[in-house]
Amino acid sequence: MRRPLLTLLVGPLLALLLTACEAEPEDPAEPAPVDDPTDEPAEEPTPEASPEPTPEPEEEPDEEPAAEPRPLDELGLALTPVADADEPTAGAVSPEGVLHIAERGGLLRPLEDDGLGAAVVDLSAETTTDSERGLLGVDFDDDRVYLSYTDNDGHTVVERRDWRGGDVVDGTTETLFTLEQPFANHNGGDLALGPDGALWFGLGDGGGGGDPLEAGQDLTTPLGALLRLDADTGEAAEGNPDLGADADPRIWAYGLRNPWRFSFDEATGDLWIADVGQDEREEVNWLPAEDGEPGGAGAGANLGWNAMEGTLPFDGPEPEDHWPPIHEYETRVDGCAITGGVVYRGTAVDGLDGAYLYSDFCDGGVRGLRHDDGEVAEQRDFAVDGAASVVSFAVDADGEVYLLTFSDGVLRLGEAG
Repeated sequence: MRRPLLTLLVGPLLALLLTACEAEPEDPAEPAPVDDPTDEPAEEPTPEASPEPTPEPEEEPDEEPAAEPRPLDELGLALTPVADADEPTAGAVSPEGVLHIAERGGLLRPLEDDGLGAAVVDLSAETTTDSERGLLGVDFDDDRVYLSYTDNDGHTVVERRDWRGGDVVDGTTETLFTLEQPFANHNGGDLALGPDGALWFGLGDGGGGGDPLEAGQDLTTPLGALLRLDADTGEAAEGNPDLGADADPRIWAYGLRNPWRFSFDEATGDLWIADVGQDEREEVNWLPAEDGEPGGAGAGANLGWNAMEGTLPFDGPEPEDHWPPIHEYETRVDGCAITGGVVYRGTAVDGLDGAYLYSDFCDGGVRGLRHDDGEVAEQRDFAVDGAASVVSFAVDADGEVYLLTFSDGVLRLGEAG
C-alpha cells in the first residue's frame, strides 16, 4: 500500500447433499420343507397375511440454504467488536476450524470466545514493522500453516510449518519463497491456498512511487504480479500460463501496483483482486473461474499498471491486452487506499449472499457490489459505525465475515437491527 504504516481475507461453502436411504429388504422366505412319506398328510397351511411394507425412512432436512439475494439498498449491516488486536493484518481458519488472526508485529493468535488467545507463532524477532512491513499473510491446509512476512532486512519471505493439534510443530519450518525488496512499501504479502490447492501470492511493484523500476509490465520479475506456486515446493505450479521464454513462470497475472488483498469466491472459484492506486484510481479486478480453474479466465491477464491506473492512462499507452477493472473509485475523493475483501457466503446477513465486500483504509466502513457477467449491477457504501482504518477481512469456518482494523481491533459483520 502506498503510505507508511497506514496503507496496508477465505469462508467455506456449506452444501450438504443428502440422499434417501433405501428401505431394508424383507427377510427371504424360509425354504419349503421336504415331505417325509411316513408322515401324515399335512394340513393345508393357513395363508398368512401379507407383511406390512417396510416404511421408507424419512429424509433428514437439508442444511438451510442461503437466502435469496436482496438488493443491497434494502440491507442493513452492523459490526460487533470481538477482540482487541495489535495491528491485525490477516486471518485464516486452521484445520480445527478456529479462525486465527495475524498481527503485523509477528504474532499469530487464535480467536477465542473472550478475544485473542496466546500466540501459536511468534515472528517478532524475525520481522520489522517500519513502513508497510511485518507479518502480512497467513493460510492453512490440512496439516500446515503458511506465513508471509518481511524479514529484518525488509525482504519478502514465505514459509510454512507443520501444524498438529492446534499448534505448530517445532523444527519444521521450510522456506518456500524469498525476494529482495527494493523499497519499504508496496510489499503486497497476501497469500491464499486456492481451490486448486496451489499457493497464490501477491506482490507489489517494489514501491518508490510511480513504479520507478517499471516492474508492473516486466514479466521477468515477480514484482507487481500475482504468483501461483506449488504449495509443496514454492516453484511454479503446474498449469501456469506461458507468458514467454523470459517470463517468470510463477506469474499468473501481472500489471499490479500493490495487490494488498485478494480472495477467491468459495462458491464459484472467481478471483477478486483489489489493487491500491497511485493518485487517481482505486480498483477492483474480477478474474472469473473457467473450465473448473479458479480465476482461470484471467490466466496471464495484464491488469495494466503502470501503463494504466484503473481505466486512466498513467504511463501509457494502454496495453492492447489490458484487463480493465470491474470497478474503480477516485483516490483522495472516495478514500485513499482500497482494502480488498471477500464475497459473502455466510448466513448471518439475510440476502447478502454473493456480494463482494471491501473497504478503504481512510474512509473505513463497508462497501459492497454485485455484478452481472462482469458489469457492476449494484454498488453501495453501507453506513456502519466503528470501522475505521480497515486493513483486511477474514472469514470463519461458518462463512461469516470479520473486519480487521488498526483502530477498533477485530469486528464481526452481522445484520443491523
